[in-house]
Amino acid sequence: MTVGNANTVGTVFVAGRLPTVTYNPREKLGLEPQLQEYLDDRGALLSVSGPTKTGKTTLLRSAAASGIWLSGGAVASKEEFWRSVGEGLYTDSDEAARQSVGNIRRSLLESDRCLVVDDFHYIDQKVQLEIVRSLKDLVFDGLPAIVASVPHRAYDAVRVEKEMTGRVTHLSISPWDDDDLLSIAKKGFAALGLVDNDSDLARRLSRESFSSPHLMQQFCKRLCRENGVAKAASDPFTLRPPASWVDFFSQSATDTSKAAFDLLAQGPRRRTDRLQRELADGRKVDIYGAVLEAIANTGPTLSIGYDQLRVSLREVLANEVPQRHEVTRVLDQMTKIAKEDIEGEPVVDYDEGLSTLHVSDPYFAFYLRWGQQGRVLPDQQA
Repeated sequence: MTVGNANTVGTVFVAGRLPTVTYNPREKLGLEPQLQEYLDDRGALLSVSGPTKTGKTTLLRSAAASGIWLSGGAVASKEEFWRSVGEGLYTDSDEAARQSVGNIRRSLLESDRCLVVDDFHYIDQKVQLEIVRSLKDLVFDGLPAIVASVPHRAYDAVRVEKEMTGRVTHLSISPWDDDDLLSIAKKGFAALGLVDNDSDLARRLSRESFSSPHLMQQFCKRLCRENGVAKAASDPFTLRPPASWVDFFSQSATDTSKAAFDLLAQGPRRRTDRLQRELADGRKVDIYGAVLEAIANTGPTLSIGYDQLRVSLREVLANEVPQRHEVTRVLDQMTKIAKEDIEGEPVVDYDEGLSTLHVSDPYFAFYLRWGQQGRVLPDQQA
Protein backbone atom coordinates (compact mmCIF):
# COMPACT_ATOMS: atom_id res chain seq x y z
CA MET A 1 0.00 0.00 0.00
CA THR A 2 1.08 3.58 -0.62
CA VAL A 3 0.42 6.42 1.79
CA GLY A 4 -2.36 8.75 0.63
CA ASN A 5 -2.60 11.27 3.50
CA ALA A 6 -1.51 11.93 7.08
CA ASN A 7 -4.18 9.75 8.72
CA THR A 8 -2.78 6.89 10.75
CA VAL A 9 -4.61 4.05 12.46
CA GLY A 10 -3.70 5.50 15.85
CA THR A 11 -5.11 8.95 15.07
CA VAL A 12 -8.26 7.68 13.35
CA PHE A 13 -9.33 5.05 15.89
CA VAL A 14 -9.01 6.57 19.35
CA ALA A 15 -10.03 4.89 22.62
CA GLY A 16 -9.98 6.90 25.84
CA ARG A 17 -9.39 10.28 24.16
CA LEU A 18 -11.54 12.72 22.19
CA PRO A 19 -11.76 11.35 18.63
CA THR A 20 -11.86 13.64 15.61
CA VAL A 21 -12.25 11.56 12.44
CA THR A 22 -14.50 8.98 14.12
CA TYR A 23 -16.40 11.28 16.49
CA ASN A 24 -20.12 10.47 16.40
CA PRO A 25 -22.37 13.05 18.12
CA ARG A 26 -25.39 10.74 17.67
CA GLU A 27 -27.44 13.61 16.30
CA LYS A 28 -30.67 11.61 16.40
CA LEU A 29 -30.58 11.84 20.21
CA GLY A 30 -30.12 15.61 20.25
CA LEU A 31 -27.59 15.41 23.07
CA GLU A 32 -25.44 18.37 22.10
CA PRO A 33 -28.44 20.72 21.58
CA GLN A 34 -29.84 19.67 24.98
CA LEU A 35 -26.52 20.42 26.64
CA GLN A 36 -26.38 23.81 24.93
CA GLU A 37 -29.93 24.59 26.06
CA TYR A 38 -28.91 23.87 29.63
CA LEU A 39 -25.83 26.10 29.35
CA ASP A 40 -28.05 28.87 27.98
CA ASP A 41 -30.89 28.50 30.51
CA ARG A 42 -29.12 27.49 33.75
CA GLY A 43 -30.94 27.80 37.08
CA ALA A 44 -30.57 24.10 37.88
CA LEU A 45 -27.90 21.49 38.41
CA LEU A 46 -27.60 19.16 35.43
CA SER A 47 -27.15 15.44 36.15
CA VAL A 48 -25.79 13.61 33.12
CA SER A 49 -25.97 9.83 33.32
CA GLY A 50 -24.82 7.05 31.06
CA PRO A 51 -22.96 3.73 31.23
CA THR A 52 -19.22 3.96 31.79
CA LYS A 53 -17.00 4.14 28.70
CA THR A 54 -19.93 5.01 26.46
CA GLY A 55 -18.96 8.59 25.67
CA LYS A 56 -20.25 10.76 28.58
CA THR A 57 -16.95 12.52 29.05
CA THR A 58 -16.36 12.87 25.30
CA LEU A 59 -19.78 14.49 24.90
CA LEU A 60 -19.24 16.87 27.82
CA ARG A 61 -15.74 17.78 26.62
CA SER A 62 -17.18 18.75 23.25
CA ALA A 63 -19.81 21.00 24.87
CA ALA A 64 -17.92 22.40 27.88
CA ALA A 65 -14.28 22.20 26.87
CA SER A 66 -13.44 25.46 28.66
CA GLY A 67 -15.15 24.44 31.88
CA ILE A 68 -13.56 23.67 35.23
CA TRP A 69 -13.28 19.90 35.42
CA LEU A 70 -13.07 17.81 38.57
CA SER A 71 -12.87 14.05 38.90
CA GLY A 72 -15.06 12.55 41.60
CA GLY A 73 -12.41 9.94 42.32
CA ALA A 74 -10.08 12.71 43.53
CA VAL A 75 -12.58 14.38 45.89
CA ALA A 76 -12.57 13.07 49.45
CA SER A 77 -14.01 16.11 51.26
CA LYS A 78 -15.85 19.39 50.68
CA GLU A 79 -12.62 21.25 51.44
CA GLU A 80 -10.78 19.23 48.80
CA PHE A 81 -13.58 19.95 46.34
CA TRP A 82 -13.26 23.72 46.71
CA ARG A 83 -9.48 23.55 46.70
CA SER A 84 -9.64 21.74 43.35
CA VAL A 85 -12.06 24.35 41.99
CA GLY A 86 -9.60 27.04 43.06
CA GLU A 87 -6.76 25.30 41.26
CA GLY A 88 -8.83 25.43 38.10
CA LEU A 89 -9.59 29.12 38.54
CA TYR A 90 -6.30 30.66 39.66
CA THR A 91 -2.68 30.66 38.64
CA ASP A 92 0.10 29.71 41.04
CA SER A 93 0.63 33.41 41.80
CA ASP A 94 -2.88 33.68 43.23
CA GLU A 95 -2.10 31.47 46.21
CA ALA A 96 -3.92 33.69 48.71
CA ALA A 97 -7.12 33.66 46.66
CA ARG A 98 -6.91 29.89 46.32
CA GLN A 99 -6.97 29.52 50.09
CA SER A 100 -10.28 31.37 50.53
CA VAL A 101 -13.45 29.43 49.78
CA GLY A 102 -15.37 32.72 49.69
CA ASN A 103 -13.03 34.08 46.99
CA ILE A 104 -13.28 30.83 45.05
CA ARG A 105 -17.08 30.82 45.14
CA ARG A 106 -17.31 34.45 44.01
CA SER A 107 -14.70 34.00 41.28
CA LEU A 108 -16.37 30.83 40.03
CA LEU A 109 -19.68 32.62 39.57
CA GLU A 110 -18.04 35.65 37.95
CA SER A 111 -15.95 33.50 35.59
CA ASP A 112 -19.09 32.32 33.78
CA ARG A 113 -17.35 28.95 33.31
CA CYS A 114 -19.20 25.67 33.62
CA LEU A 115 -18.31 23.47 36.59
CA VAL A 116 -18.17 19.77 35.66
CA VAL A 117 -17.78 16.98 38.21
CA ASP A 118 -17.10 13.78 36.31
CA ASP A 119 -17.69 10.44 38.07
CA PHE A 120 -19.78 12.15 40.76
CA HIS A 121 -20.85 8.73 42.01
CA TYR A 122 -17.29 8.07 43.21
CA ILE A 123 -17.74 10.66 45.95
CA ASP A 124 -18.90 9.49 49.38
CA GLN A 125 -22.58 10.31 49.87
CA LYS A 126 -21.93 12.42 52.95
CA VAL A 127 -19.47 14.51 50.95
CA GLN A 128 -21.91 14.63 48.03
CA LEU A 129 -24.47 16.20 50.36
CA GLU A 130 -22.02 18.86 51.54
CA ILE A 131 -21.01 19.69 47.97
CA VAL A 132 -24.57 19.90 46.65
CA ARG A 133 -25.62 22.14 49.54
CA SER A 134 -22.65 24.43 48.96
CA LEU A 135 -23.52 24.71 45.25
CA LYS A 136 -27.24 25.29 45.71
CA ASP A 137 -27.18 29.09 45.97
CA LEU A 138 -24.58 29.42 43.19
CA VAL A 139 -26.73 27.35 40.86
CA PHE A 140 -29.71 29.56 41.77
CA ASP A 141 -27.61 32.60 40.84
CA GLY A 142 -26.81 31.17 37.40
CA LEU A 143 -23.76 28.94 37.80
CA PRO A 144 -23.80 26.17 35.16
CA ALA A 145 -22.92 23.01 37.09
CA ILE A 146 -22.90 19.46 35.72
CA VAL A 147 -22.41 16.17 37.56
CA ALA A 148 -21.85 12.99 35.55
CA SER A 149 -22.69 9.53 36.88
CA VAL A 150 -23.53 6.00 35.85
CA PRO A 151 -27.29 5.41 35.29
CA HIS A 152 -28.15 3.72 38.57
CA ARG A 153 -26.54 6.61 40.47
CA ALA A 154 -28.08 9.37 38.34
CA TYR A 155 -30.31 10.70 41.14
CA ASP A 156 -27.63 10.95 43.82
CA ALA A 157 -27.84 14.76 43.85
CA VAL A 158 -31.53 14.60 44.77
CA ARG A 159 -31.17 11.64 47.13
CA VAL A 160 -28.59 13.41 49.26
CA GLU A 161 -30.32 16.80 49.26
CA LYS A 162 -34.10 16.73 49.13
CA GLU A 163 -34.21 20.50 48.76
CA MET A 164 -32.68 20.09 45.28
CA THR A 165 -35.87 18.42 44.06
CA GLY A 166 -37.06 20.57 41.19
CA ARG A 167 -33.61 22.15 40.86
CA VAL A 168 -31.96 19.15 39.23
CA THR A 169 -32.52 18.40 35.57
CA HIS A 170 -31.46 15.11 34.01
CA LEU A 171 -29.90 14.20 30.70
CA SER A 172 -29.73 10.46 30.13
CA ILE A 173 -27.20 9.22 27.59
CA SER A 174 -28.53 5.96 26.21
CA PRO A 175 -26.19 3.07 25.31
CA TRP A 176 -24.82 3.04 21.79
CA ASP A 177 -26.77 0.89 19.35
CA ASP A 178 -25.32 -1.04 16.42
CA ASP A 179 -25.79 1.83 13.97
CA ASP A 180 -23.96 4.21 16.33
CA LEU A 181 -21.04 1.80 16.62
CA LEU A 182 -21.00 1.03 12.89
CA SER A 183 -20.59 4.75 12.22
CA ILE A 184 -17.19 4.62 13.95
CA ALA A 185 -15.99 1.83 11.67
CA LYS A 186 -17.41 3.36 8.50
CA LYS A 187 -15.89 6.80 9.11
CA GLY A 188 -12.55 5.36 10.15
CA PHE A 189 -12.23 2.79 7.36
CA ALA A 190 -13.17 5.43 4.78
CA ALA A 191 -10.53 7.83 6.13
CA LEU A 192 -7.91 5.10 5.82
CA GLY A 193 -8.98 3.97 2.35
CA LEU A 194 -10.15 0.58 3.60
CA VAL A 195 -13.01 -1.56 2.26
CA ASP A 196 -15.29 -3.64 4.49
CA ASN A 197 -17.73 -5.36 2.13
CA ASP A 198 -21.33 -4.97 3.34
CA SER A 199 -19.83 -3.87 6.70
CA ASP A 200 -19.57 -7.55 7.62
CA LEU A 201 -16.46 -7.10 9.77
CA ALA A 202 -17.74 -3.93 11.44
CA ARG A 203 -20.97 -5.70 12.38
CA ARG A 204 -19.02 -8.51 14.01
CA LEU A 205 -17.02 -6.01 16.00
CA SER A 206 -20.09 -4.06 17.08
CA ARG A 207 -21.77 -7.22 18.42
CA GLU A 208 -18.93 -7.68 20.89
CA SER A 209 -18.58 -4.05 21.98
CA PHE A 210 -21.14 -4.07 24.82
CA SER A 211 -22.50 -0.73 23.55
CA SER A 212 -19.10 0.86 24.20
CA PRO A 213 -17.52 3.17 21.60
CA HIS A 214 -14.22 2.70 23.43
CA LEU A 215 -14.26 -1.04 22.72
CA MET A 216 -15.38 -0.46 19.12
CA GLN A 217 -12.49 1.95 18.56
CA GLN A 218 -10.08 -0.56 20.05
CA PHE A 219 -11.37 -3.44 17.90
CA CYS A 220 -11.21 -1.40 14.69
CA LYS A 221 -7.65 -0.35 15.44
CA ARG A 222 -6.62 -3.94 16.12
CA LEU A 223 -8.30 -5.26 12.96
CA CYS A 224 -6.43 -2.69 10.87
CA ARG A 225 -3.09 -3.64 12.38
CA GLU A 226 -3.76 -7.35 11.93
CA ASN A 227 -4.25 -6.52 8.24
CA GLY A 228 -0.88 -4.76 8.19
CA VAL A 229 -2.46 -1.31 7.93
CA ALA A 230 -0.63 1.51 9.71
CA LYS A 231 -1.51 4.53 7.56
CA ALA A 232 -4.08 5.61 5.01
CA ALA A 233 -3.79 4.02 1.58
CA SER A 234 -4.01 5.84 -1.72
CA ASP A 235 -5.55 2.74 -3.33
CA PRO A 236 -8.55 0.91 -1.82
CA PHE A 237 -7.53 -2.02 0.40
CA THR A 238 -10.04 -4.72 1.34
CA LEU A 239 -9.89 -5.80 4.98
CA ARG A 240 -9.69 -9.50 5.79
CA PRO A 241 -11.25 -11.13 8.87
CA PRO A 242 -8.86 -12.57 11.46
CA ALA A 243 -7.97 -16.24 11.16
CA SER A 244 -9.93 -16.87 14.37
CA TRP A 245 -12.47 -14.53 15.95
CA VAL A 246 -12.08 -16.39 19.25
CA ASP A 247 -8.35 -15.63 19.28
CA PHE A 248 -8.94 -12.05 18.13
CA PHE A 249 -11.33 -11.26 20.97
CA SER A 250 -9.60 -13.37 23.62
CA GLN A 251 -6.32 -11.57 22.98
CA SER A 252 -8.11 -8.21 23.21
CA ALA A 253 -9.17 -8.82 26.82
CA THR A 254 -7.22 -6.45 29.08
CA ASP A 255 -4.91 -7.37 31.93
CA THR A 256 -6.68 -4.79 34.11
CA SER A 257 -9.96 -6.68 33.83
CA LYS A 258 -8.18 -9.94 34.62
CA ALA A 259 -6.89 -8.42 37.85
CA ALA A 260 -10.44 -7.33 38.72
CA PHE A 261 -11.77 -10.79 37.91
CA ASP A 262 -9.13 -12.46 40.09
CA LEU A 263 -9.96 -10.22 43.06
CA LEU A 264 -13.68 -10.96 42.76
CA ALA A 265 -13.07 -14.69 42.30
CA GLN A 266 -10.85 -14.70 45.38
CA GLY A 267 -13.53 -13.09 47.55
CA PRO A 268 -12.93 -11.02 50.70
CA ARG A 269 -10.05 -13.24 51.80
CA ARG A 270 -8.36 -16.44 50.74
CA ARG A 271 -10.02 -19.47 52.28
CA THR A 272 -9.20 -23.11 51.70
CA ASP A 273 -12.35 -24.38 53.40
CA ARG A 274 -14.91 -22.98 50.95
CA LEU A 275 -17.19 -25.62 49.51
CA GLN A 276 -16.10 -26.57 46.00
CA ARG A 277 -18.92 -26.78 43.49
CA GLU A 278 -18.85 -28.69 40.24
CA LEU A 279 -19.69 -26.80 37.07
CA ALA A 280 -21.59 -28.37 34.21
CA ASP A 281 -18.33 -28.57 32.22
CA GLY A 282 -16.59 -30.51 35.02
CA ARG A 283 -14.47 -27.72 36.50
CA LYS A 284 -14.48 -27.10 40.26
CA VAL A 285 -14.94 -23.62 41.75
CA ASP A 286 -16.13 -22.10 45.01
CA ILE A 287 -19.27 -19.98 45.28
CA TYR A 288 -17.47 -16.83 44.08
CA GLY A 289 -16.30 -18.61 40.95
CA ALA A 290 -19.78 -20.06 40.41
CA VAL A 291 -21.45 -16.64 40.62
CA LEU A 292 -18.94 -15.17 38.13
CA GLU A 293 -19.60 -18.08 35.76
CA ALA A 294 -23.34 -17.44 36.06
CA ILE A 295 -22.87 -13.73 35.33
CA ALA A 296 -20.77 -14.55 32.26
CA ASN A 297 -23.35 -17.10 31.12
CA THR A 298 -26.00 -14.35 30.77
CA GLY A 299 -23.99 -12.89 27.87
CA PRO A 300 -23.13 -11.16 30.11
CA THR A 301 -25.92 -8.62 30.15
CA LEU A 302 -25.09 -5.34 31.88
CA SER A 303 -28.06 -5.45 34.30
CA ILE A 304 -28.99 -8.82 35.77
CA GLY A 305 -31.97 -9.36 38.04
CA TYR A 306 -31.60 -11.87 40.85
CA ASP A 307 -34.10 -14.31 39.29
CA GLN A 308 -32.19 -14.20 35.99
CA LEU A 309 -28.94 -14.86 37.83
CA ARG A 310 -30.48 -17.81 39.66
CA VAL A 311 -31.61 -19.35 36.36
CA SER A 312 -28.08 -18.91 35.06
CA LEU A 313 -26.64 -20.58 38.16
CA ARG A 314 -28.81 -23.61 37.44
CA GLU A 315 -27.38 -23.71 33.93
CA VAL A 316 -23.70 -23.50 34.89
CA LEU A 317 -23.74 -25.74 37.98
CA ALA A 318 -23.85 -29.51 37.80
CA ASN A 319 -25.62 -29.78 41.15
CA GLU A 320 -27.92 -27.74 43.39
CA VAL A 321 -27.99 -23.95 43.38
CA PRO A 322 -26.84 -22.07 46.52
CA GLN A 323 -29.50 -20.50 48.74
CA ARG A 324 -30.56 -16.91 48.06
CA HIS A 325 -28.84 -15.53 51.16
CA GLU A 326 -25.58 -17.18 50.09
CA VAL A 327 -25.75 -15.64 46.61
CA THR A 328 -26.71 -12.14 47.81
CA ARG A 329 -23.92 -12.26 50.40
CA VAL A 330 -21.46 -12.97 47.58
CA LEU A 331 -22.91 -10.13 45.49
CA ASP A 332 -22.59 -7.72 48.42
CA GLN A 333 -18.99 -8.78 49.00
CA MET A 334 -18.16 -8.44 45.30
CA THR A 335 -19.63 -4.92 45.31
CA LYS A 336 -17.50 -4.01 48.32
CA ILE A 337 -14.34 -5.40 46.69
CA ALA A 338 -15.13 -3.60 43.43
CA LYS A 339 -15.46 -0.27 45.24
CA GLU A 340 -12.58 -0.59 47.71
CA ASP A 341 -9.93 -2.78 46.10
CA ILE A 342 -10.22 -2.18 42.35
CA GLU A 343 -9.13 1.12 40.82
CA GLY A 344 -11.49 3.08 38.60
CA GLU A 345 -15.17 2.44 37.93
CA PRO A 346 -16.54 -0.37 40.15
CA VAL A 347 -16.86 -3.26 37.72
CA VAL A 348 -19.95 -4.65 39.48
CA ASP A 349 -22.53 -3.01 41.73
CA TYR A 350 -25.36 -4.93 43.40
CA ASP A 351 -28.49 -2.91 44.19
CA GLU A 352 -30.11 -4.79 47.07
CA GLY A 353 -33.30 -2.74 46.92
CA LEU A 354 -33.92 -3.62 43.27
CA SER A 355 -32.33 -7.10 43.52
CA THR A 356 -30.28 -6.22 40.46
CA LEU A 357 -26.59 -6.63 39.68
CA HIS A 358 -25.09 -3.96 37.42
CA VAL A 359 -22.01 -4.93 35.43
CA SER A 360 -20.86 -1.33 35.33
CA ASP A 361 -17.74 -1.63 33.16
CA PRO A 362 -18.09 -2.90 29.56
CA TYR A 363 -14.40 -3.87 29.56
CA PHE A 364 -15.08 -6.19 32.47
CA ALA A 365 -18.17 -7.59 30.76
CA PHE A 366 -16.02 -8.20 27.69
CA TYR A 367 -13.43 -9.98 29.83
CA LEU A 368 -16.09 -12.24 31.35
CA ARG A 369 -17.15 -13.20 27.85
CA TRP A 370 -13.77 -13.64 26.19
CA GLY A 371 -10.92 -13.36 28.68
CA GLN A 372 -10.88 -16.72 30.40
CA GLN A 373 -8.82 -19.17 28.42
CA GLY A 374 -10.30 -22.63 28.07
CA ARG A 375 -13.90 -21.53 28.62
CA VAL A 376 -16.05 -20.77 25.59
CA LEU A 377 -19.62 -19.56 25.99
CA PRO A 378 -22.28 -21.31 23.89
CA ASP A 379 -22.90 -18.36 21.54
CA GLN A 380 -19.27 -17.48 20.85
CA GLN A 381 -18.55 -17.94 17.16
CA ALA A 382 -15.21 -19.13 15.84
